[in-house]
Formats: sequence, structure tokens, C-alpha cells
Amino acid sequence: MKYVIFDFNGTVLDDVDVCLKAENYTIEHFGLKREPLTMDEYLHIFTFPVKDYYEKVGFRWDEFSYEEVGRYWFDWYCALKPEYRLHDGVIELLEENRRKGLKNILLSASSLVELKKQLQELDIADYFDEVLGLGDIYAGSKEDIALEWIKDKNRDECIMLGDSLHDLDVANAMGVRCILVANGHQAKDILVKNWDNVVDDIREVKI
Repeated sequence: MKYVIFDFNGTVLDDVDVCLKAENYTIEHFGLKREPLTMDEYLHIFTFPVKDYYEKVGFRWDEFSYEEVGRYWFDWYCALKPEYRLHDGVIELLEENRRKGLKNILLSASSLVELKKQLQELDIADYFDEVLGLGDIYAGSKEDIALEWIKDKNRDECIMLGDSLHDLDVANAMGVRCILVANGHQAKDILVKNWDNVVDDIREVKI
């Protein structure tokens, strides 16, 4: 093993509560005729691309602008930054990988600019050998970035850690092993229904 590829939101960063709170502020702001999302509902409807998730929430793009909805959510997400933190065990795993001579790679559907800013704020930027992100804040698929990155790599030397079926899809597209951690943005029952390598906590991950 040479490369450990980490998803960010939900895998490295424990920001589920913040995302849910920002979503409910967004629902209220745009006057969506529905009850606030519960955590259980959020974990069962969250998906990628994020535009599809918003549609599950109830947004219709003939009534709302996806860009305006995404921007409003993102502004709240940034305002709530003091409330999110790293998942327990993340630093320990990053340090263990370094001791083993492995390279830590961060792959995210987040804006690359914002991602690098978050890593600096969390004081973990130096743990990652490469940081791969998107060009805007609207969280499309990260598969193209992953496929470009792995072109010159030995797939048998890579493993991906994520918290969603999207991460599994990306790992499968790359042709690499995948471990899903079930304390992020998708419910455990959804993960185990689709994959057989699921752990409850990143501290259970064995590389």
C-alpha cells in the first residue's frame, strides 16, 4: 500500500450537524412548504450530486435557482464553522500512515480554495501530500478528478476511505479498495446494504 485517499466532509471532518442546521435555515429562508429535516431523514436522503439531494428535500428548479440555494446554504455553512470538528481518530490515522511511509491524499467535492482554507484552519494541511478538490462551491462529482489523479498510479497500492455511496462509486471507478465509515453523511443501513466493508468509526480502519 502506498496511497490512502481520504474523503473530507463526513470522513475527516465531523460536520453533519452543521450541514443539517444550514439546510434547515435554507429551507426556512426559501419558504419551502415542509417540516425541518430531522437527522435521520437527512442521513437517508443525502446523495450526490448535491443537486439531486436538494430535489429530495423538495426544491424545484422552476421555482428556485440552484445557485442561489447553494450559495445561501454555503454562507450558513461558513458561518457555523466554529461548530464543526475533526472526527475522533483522524489525526492518529494520518500520523500512523506517515510512520508507515504511506502518502495521505485528500479528495473532496468541495471547492479547492475553500478546502485548503479549511485544512489550514483545522491545522491539518501538513498531514496531506496532495489535496484534490473542485473548482466551485456547488459540490458536483469528484470522479473526474480522481480518474485524472490515478492515471499514473498502481491501483493495487491505493485505498479510499469515505462515508457515502458516492465515495464507493469513485473508488470503483478508480479500481481501488474502499472502506466506508458509517458516522458521516449517509446512514449505516444504506452503506451496508451496498457494501461489505463498512466500519462504525475511523478508529476501526486498518490499512
